[in-house]
Amino acid sequence: MEYTQEFKDFVNACMCPDGQNLYVGIGNPNAKILFIGKEAAMREADDDYKNNAKCWGKHIYKGTCEDLDYLVDEKHLLRKGWGRNTWSKYQKMKDCIVKNKEVKPFYVDFLKDVFTTEMNDSPSKNASNADKSGLNARKKLFKDSAFIQNFPVVVLACSGYLKNDENIREIDDIFGVTYDGDEKGKKVYTSANWFYTHHSKDGRRLVIHTRQLSANVLNDMLEEMGGVIRKHLKWDKI
Repeated sequence: MEYTQEFKDFVNACMCPDGQNLYVGIGNPNAKILFIGKEAAMREADDDYKNNAKCWGKHIYKGTCEDLDYLVDEKHLLRKGWGRNTWSKYQKMKDCIVKNKEVKPFYVDFLKDVFTTEMNDSPSKNASNADKSGLNARKKLFKDSAFIQNFPVVVLACSGYLKNDENIREIDDIFGVTYDGDEKGKKVYTSANWFYTHHSKDGRRLVIHTRQLSANVLNDMLEEMGGVIRKHLKWDKI
């Protein structure tokens, strides 16, 4: 795989001199879609998480890439919570974006068309107990990164980790977009299922702000979000 200079710069920015490297992400860095979740759902960072930036550095050097599609078999850690965990919701979202594909049960292939990372670099099983002290630095990292800014579609599946209210316009500021307004950009299904759309002034970038994609996320909402993304990328005309 060939890697852009923007991605190489992002990986370098995540390499810290003190050895506490920042999390880069998983998936296809050359994709057109970026998913940003809350934080990795684990009690503490494991070796794979800690070495994520270093691993990308090796891939860049060798021109290789991790596996972007695989079966979630009975022995896989994701199998037990499939249908409720974030990875299965991300897969469902991708299936909703690409309508003309055959859906394989318990199969991950969304990583071929998506790059995913986290808004919070401190893993936690429960968001309410997560260490959020590094959020502001993470937001600045994303704002300053040409790699992050170049995605035509960004799905902010991190709920209240980013604010766009009357007083604070973090999404507008970080991603260079403007809210589409309640009539066009507000989609509310229930108090726990909602999304808001934003576009850059030139119309190139679509940013969707929504809740964490896990647990009781409604398929109807994922279908509509997928349609908005598909239309923006003009994949409905392929």
